[in-house]
Amino acid sequence: MAFQKALLSLVTVLLVGQCAAQTYTDADIYNFALNLEYLEANFYHCAAYGTPITNNLGGPDPTGCTMGTYSSAVQNLFEELATDEMDHVTGIQTYLGSAAVAQPQIDLSAVTAAANAAFGQTLSPAFTYQANDITGLLSSFIFEDVGVTAYNGAAPLITSKTLLAPAVGIGLVEGYHAGIIRKTLFDMMSTSTGYGVDVGMAVSAISSLRGNVSAMASNTTPANYADEALTTNGVETIVPTGPYNIAFSRTPAEVLAIVYLGSASTPGGFFPAGVNGAIQG
Repeated sequence: MAFQKALLSLVTVLLVGQCAAQTYTDADIYNFALNLEYLEANFYHCAAYGTPITNNLGGPDPTGCTMGTYSSAVQNLFEELATDEMDHVTGIQTYLGSAAVAQPQIDLSAVTAAANAAFGQTLSPAFTYQANDITGLLSSFIFEDVGVTAYNGAAPLITSKTLLAPAVGIGLVEGYHAGIIRKTLFDMMSTSTGYGVDVGMAVSAISSLRGNVSAMASNTTPANYADEALTTNGVETIVPTGPYNIAFSRTPAEVLAIVYLGSASTPGGFFPAGVNGAIQG
């Protein structure tokens, strides 16, 4: 009975997404994902190298692009993730061909506002992803779990098997990315962030912010929180999942609310002018 309830909850989330996107094509769904890949690719490329990605389809370069000051371990990780995310951008552009949207305006400095919102105060010195290992990894944590939930929510809406396979494949890679970021942060949980809390508390604050924003944008009952910190009731939760360890999923509106830092209908945060394409929350 409990398993049936878990499946019913999952299906409810997916059906809401299907109703919201019933007039959308596979290309529309892929373009929505492409916006997120532009964000992630630029974040890691800027953090690792101090330069934005090569922008073949036009659109403005991101603001707030600054090379980070990291240990060799984090630097190497971010370089690898930059390559992965750039390949995702190239792959989706290839699948879409002339239908691919250009890069939207991206503001990487929005990590400062995101951290302030999570901590409930204006942090001083300002929180930036480029400052050190901890701020870089916490900034990465903002994106990676959201990417997994976005792909898991979008994949069932894709009708073409030709396009479904790579979408699932990209989503699985995002899961690997999220896993290594979560495990690295877990190993640093008791380390001070420099803002009066340790890493574990900072992760919990970010997770709560994402979950609450997602829930407010949700059209389901109960609302779709879809988030977990690194521990739940004292138990390690490096892998964030719902009932029966099914990965969380989110609708486009729930995803946009998070990356806009508030409301799916009001561009802001990491996408000051909104995302490009037909799906607009």
